[in-house]
Amino acid sequence: MIDTRFFELSANWSAAGSEVAEISLRLGDRVLSRIADTEKKAIRDYFRASATGLALWFVDNWWRLRWETINGSHSVSADWRLRHELNSAMGGALWPPVMIYSSADRIVFAPSFGKRSAGGPQQYVDINGVGMVMADEYEKELDAFLRVVIEHCAGSVDGKALEALFGQVLAERRDPELAGWRRLEACLGYDADEAPDDVVTALIDFEGLAGEEGVEEAARARPGAESATILGQAIEATRLSDAKIDLSLATKIEKDQELPGTAAPWRFAESAAANLRAMIGARPGQLRSGSLADILGARWADLKKATATARQLPYGVRMSDDSDRTRLSLQTLRPKDRRYELARIFGDAVWKSGAEFGVVSRSNTDRQKFQRAFARSLLCPFNDLRHELDVNNPTPESIEAAAETFFVHESVVRNQLVYKGFLPFENATEEAEAA
Repeated sequence: MIDTRFFELSANWSAAGSEVAEISLRLGDRVLSRIADTEKKAIRDYFRASATGLALWFVDNWWRLRWETINGSHSVSADWRLRHELNSAMGGALWPPVMIYSSADRIVFAPSFGKRSAGGPQQYVDINGVGMVMADEYEKELDAFLRVVIEHCAGSVDGKALEALFGQVLAERRDPELAGWRRLEACLGYDADEAPDDVVTALIDFEGLAGEEGVEEAARARPGAESATILGQAIEATRLSDAKIDLSLATKIEKDQELPGTAAPWRFAESAAANLRAMIGARPGQLRSGSLADILGARWADLKKATATARQLPYGVRMSDDSDRTRLSLQTLRPKDRRYELARIFGDAVWKSGAEFGVVSRSNTDRQKFQRAFARSLLCPFNDLRHELDVNNPTPESIEAAAETFFVHESVVRNQLVYKGFLPFENATEEAEAA
């Protein structure tokens, strides 16, 4: 029988009762546990370590691995790294230098920020690049791995502790109310029972207005003890805003059925933006501000002069009012930046059709990635961009000129070239954005 699992985490023991196992970690066609042994001149697809120690690490960090995302590769805390970098697991083994974190609907596997296995007789050879697995498949495979380890080490002290901890996690997952609490704790960057109760309670109180997913997006956008306060300020900034739009057109943008469900958000975003441009009969090249305003059922003059009520906040919000329109708390001032922000807001309504609340932030969830990619593709379609510069030899000058042509920031042009493989990724975070 052919193994069709995309994500595989397995352990094999040489003898019953043995503590050390041969552990393999595979993601698609990449074996993240592949080691080159220079002394033996051999390559193997597993590392040797305590499977119980690894299982305990996964269980201890289950909620944060599953729901906490990353907020900027240059500002991750030591605590975040301990919870997400596999080489922080106990046992002193040669762990794969891989970090694992959430993008909400998918789980990210990326090269660790920690110490790599450079030098020495044994080195990992297939850890570069970022990979993704759907969250439900990740959960299923991890559960199976934990059960295998528990069965093998039944009777030992660590085995009993592992079984008890895993049983507790399973019970929490089966309880909708407790699971919701745990998810919020993780989104905020806290271990179980470590988040301030008043913060979590305040966020839950916002679910009637923002919805469960909206609150979780807000928590990821601004983790920590100030999260509920910031969300309240963002909602108030939206109520005070005079920027109103109509997002009804977003419900008519259909998902590309030819793309697999596991495709990167930017691929869906590119297709959706092309669909919208075709729907309104947009000509190739720059999308005029008046046309963008028409998409939003507003006048560009009004959108341009609207007060940026979320200017001092870490994110903006879209929120339906008592009419059939949506009120916005905007962050940007310059026209080209506001065009991009407005396009992101429309993209959010495409991603979450029918939702009355949405957050526009800098976080790294799939929802935010879709927004950003949608805005880039709507305002600067790659097929049009390639007629404005030599994509095989883009220069800073040609990128600047193209940005002026499309009336976007230079980063929009650069990212379009990166996504299509004509420019390299600058860091792992940028690569994860495109995955």
